[in-house]
Amino acid sequence: MIYLKENRKPMDAVIFDLGNVLLDYSPRRILGEIGISPDLHDRIAAVLFEDLETWTELDRGTITSADLIDIAVSKEPFLRKEITEFIREWPYHFNAIPENVAALYRIIETGTKIYVLSNFALDVFRIEQKRNVFLSEFDGFIISSEHHLVKPDPAIYRLLIETFDLDPDRSVFIDDIEANINAAIAAGLNGIHLPARTDVSSYFIFPESE
Repeated sequence: MIYLKENRKPMDAVIFDLGNVLLDYSPRRILGEIGISPDLHDRIAAVLFEDLETWTELDRGTITSADLIDIAVSKEPFLRKEITEFIREWPYHFNAIPENVAALYRIIETGTKIYVLSNFALDVFRIEQKRNVFLSEFDGFIISSEHHLVKPDPAIYRLLIETFDLDPDRSVFIDDIEANINAAIAAGLNGIHLPARTDVSSYFIFPESE
């Protein structure tokens, strides 16, 4: 068991978002790493990950990656090659955040249950499972596209709680987006709004540090 540093409440379960909590999701960094010209970054961003309406449907599982390419290319027909390349390559450029993976293993050592609740395209998530061994340590996953629900829809938090029979008052959700944390709190969970890619361990009291 671990405790929240803020109020010393004991936690039976810790639920992690993935992007920018355990995996560095920086799409503009990825554009550069793939080798796409910086002159095109704004145009590609505008029709992919900064087109929040369409990107959310990818997370919801109502469109596929192939559909996303078609939609983006319809808006930027001369960038088909670059758009296709980004969608093909971006799953291989999520970098694990070492300090938070280390914190994850410290949490496991306390006997606390760990879960994932994340907005993620299922095909991309399957790639991340193969690339990141630590993902095999979790007690369960709620991946948005698999259930056609996205955060901060209250229904996805209810699904999480009911699926894993969680006691919300003894469970904490960690996410880098404030709206997602506010929705978790409204569902009865504890919440940690974690600035992107920062160390999560400072929010907990571990048994050896009491």
